Amino acid sequence: MTFGAVVLTFVLCACAISMEAAPQSNAETNSVGSQEQLRYDVFREVPIVDIKPQGWLLEFLSRQNSGLTGHHDVMSYPFDTCLWAGLIPLQPHGEKWWRYEQTAYLSDGILRLGYLLGDEKLINIGQNGVEYLLKHPLPNNRLGHPFFTSQWPMAVYFRVMQAEYLAHHDPKLLEALRKHFLSYSVDDLTKGHRHIVNLEGMLWVYGLTGDKALLNLAEEAYNKGGDELPWHSCASPELVVLHGVTYMEEAKLPAILYSYTGKKEYLDASVNAFHKLERDHLLPDGVPSSNEYLAGKDPVVSHETCDISDYTWSLGYLLMATGDGHWADRIERAVFNAGPGCVSKDFHNLQYFSSVNQVIATGKSNRNWGSVRQAFGGTWMAYWPCHETECCAGNVHRFMPNYALRMWMRGPDGSIAATLYGPSRFSIDRPDGSGKLSVSEETAYPFSETVTFNFSTPGPTKTTFQLRIPEWCSKPEITVNGQPFAGALPPGKFVSISRTFTDGDKIIARFPMEARLVHLADGGVFVERGPILYTYPVPEKVEVDNDVYPNLHGKKSSDPKNFPALSLTPDGPWNYALSARDAGDLRVVETSANGYPLDPLQSPLVIKVPARKVLGWTLSDKGFTPTLPASGSFKTDSNTEMITLVPYGSTRLRLTVFPEASLR
Repeated sequence: MTFGAVVLTFVLCACAISMEAAPQSNAETNSVGSQEQLRYDVFREVPIVDIKPQGWLLEFLSRQNSGLTGHHDVMSYPFDTCLWAGLIPLQPHGEKWWRYEQTAYLSDGILRLGYLLGDEKLINIGQNGVEYLLKHPLPNNRLGHPFFTSQWPMAVYFRVMQAEYLAHHDPKLLEALRKHFLSYSVDDLTKGHRHIVNLEGMLWVYGLTGDKALLNLAEEAYNKGGDELPWHSCASPELVVLHGVTYMEEAKLPAILYSYTGKKEYLDASVNAFHKLERDHLLPDGVPSSNEYLAGKDPVVSHETCDISDYTWSLGYLLMATGDGHWADRIERAVFNAGPGCVSKDFHNLQYFSSVNQVIATGKSNRNWGSVRQAFGGTWMAYWPCHETECCAGNVHRFMPNYALRMWMRGPDGSIAATLYGPSRFSIDRPDGSGKLSVSEETAYPFSETVTFNFSTPGPTKTTFQLRIPEWCSKPEITVNGQPFAGALPPGKFVSISRTFTDGDKIIARFPMEARLVHLADGGVFVERGPILYTYPVPEKVEVDNDVYPNLHGKKSSDPKNFPALSLTPDGPWNYALSARDAGDLRVVETSANGYPLDPLQSPLVIKVPARKVLGWTLSDKGFTPTLPASGSFKTDSNTEMITLVPYGSTRLRLTVFPEASLR
């Protein structure tokens, strides 16, 4: 399907894409007000305060705090306002509710980051918005503002309130949300842009309160569909071209419905929708194209930064519903690559659109054309603290805190699950109430192959520990207190270790990573190793762009010295074709670097590959990153060079998908 063939129909359907039956989970029915009502999902989120990031992950989150998240006012309007702790002054740009969508994204990132870091300043900012909302309900018990013509901002802000509840379990907050969602009618949920996404919060509240009216309303709204995007059963495997954020936000809803009803047709719909998204639009950095509509797999198409957060957030629901490690692998791929690839490493500026091949990033280099025609040749691919449309500048704060908070989950039987990997510490209350069982995850993953789990407990604790074997790993190894684990280790599945844990127990998982050449069906080749995508770091000429802010509705950085708008142009060769033919031509090299692994020149491992320069392959005549030359249509020079590839997330300018050199 061409980009121009925009079909405004929805795709949550059960076409012929096979899936294994989800693992069975016993439904739990408790009294109203308890924390587990009717649940069929395999994994469940845990209290925010029980997870503590460590290592490189803590460094990323700390830089986020010292960068834009902790200094959000530098991003200009509407991030320099009270956020949701009052009325945001209205400016001409956007509809009245618009500024609340963007600040809801930011507020969610701020509050979750605050709890992860134990930062009271951030926590207070997030809590102030929640408290204001609870103190100012509308006459019909609805939360928000009377001028909201869209209920989409409340679907986003629910996540802020969810984060606060997961920290303190305040019954007043839960009751306010229950009344809020019951104020909706079916028409309220189906006759507006993304209004249907409020089912996410509605079902979560149902799970905690047992109020069957919420479940009935959610199912009725889902089955009616909406004027904008009706649910339907698709007769063709062809995937519609839909707005990326809309697709990713709405495609998760049937999986959530499954978690609270056990109806497999709901789960099939979500699984099918995301499998088709992978098939037709997934880019090598782990996120589907979306500029702003889904746009295929060409390596020069891009995705919104919004979609990094929204895609991985939605996949978390599929992971919880199914227990299928495939979705965890997808989350890791996106967060380890696309996430840090769209921001400067100090988190002081970001891109609105990001691409796997981008050899230039300036105020005039955006090559996207389609749903945002006014952006063509504009600023949207530059690394700036402010952007013309603010949604991505708000949403960028969510992807890594959400990753950290979903690294650990619990099963309905109380088991502990290490669902996503990274350095961290997780604690649970022991069944007898005498202290805590803590698990320290010591690792540099994904920059290393080994993950070590150290258990600390004041006494013997009987439980089940689950850990995931990545799909890409063919020869995993697990030891328990030095002894090889005797069970099967199937890729893409979770392994359960049931035992009575004692203080000092140690489980070590090793996931050997092999460098691979991946050939795209339409031409081009890239290199990956485990969950990390490797790329050629294009040498940068960095200048501060002081001439651009008049194009941004008058917005500009309030601290341009520390949070500048950057103009990045290539300052060296980038026009390479790979002359590698198989994995044997890839040379994995361990470096002596021991710093933050996403900083330039600090990767503990690089990959050297043979390459040749492509003759005549230059920036387009408009100064854009050029398309990949068609196979067989280009010539290279005769000299083979060994170029060095680095982790994708450590770059800003990069060439990731290469043409393949002919050696004849």
